[in-house]
Amino acid sequence: VAPTYAALRTAIERREVDLAWAPPVVCAAVQSSSLAILKAVRRHSSSYGAALVVRAGEATTLDDLNGARAAWVDRLSAAGYLLPVAFLHQRGYDTDLLLGEQTFAGSYGRALQAVLDREADLCSIYVANPSNEALRASTRELVGEAASRLQALDFTGESPSDALVVVDRPRHPDSAALLQQIRELTDGRTQTLLLTVLDAEALEPALPGDYDFLRQLDR
Repeated sequence: VAPTYAALRTAIERREVDLAWAPPVVCAAVQSSSLAILKAVRRHSSSYGAALVVRAGEATTLDDLNGARAAWVDRLSAAGYLLPVAFLHQRGYDTDLLLGEQTFAGSYGRALQAVLDREADLCSIYVANPSNEALRASTRELVGEAASRLQALDFTGESPSDALVVVDRPRHPDSAALLQQIRELTDGRTQTLLLTVLDAEALEPALPGDYDFLRQLDR
């Protein structure tokens, strides 16, 4: 298990692994040098967005975030950092001026828990679509019944989903056969153990350029 997203990216770039389960921004960084990027399909979609989450009944507009403490997931997390920060910038907010203390919790669950415990006022998590129903599904998955104490302040645009990176390593001379085997295990025709582990209905190949816009956010 990689301790951080940056460490995961390094392991892929150094070809220390054969397969890697990677967040979107890491996929963006390694797509051109990988054999394949296979995006997770969940609820019939291979993309997702982010919800800016606060405690229920408190902040109601973005202006209410003035001085708010943010608990992000990781600097390379799409839904947990990059998408919400880009969203705020697009609406004219400088996050360094708008927000107070900004910390990185390391996971969506811990970021939500920081908000619930009043150690932070804002976090951002993944959602299948920009709706309260999708928010409830994600928060219940992460913090159970405590989800009722949270609400979405707003929703961001979408990103391609996390994906299985097939690393281009010299030890695999027959890369076509390897990819065929992986595709047979993840095409969604049957719910294989690999799909269960990845919590996906299927994996679909990313097209060239799918993750390109994320390189602009990771700067």
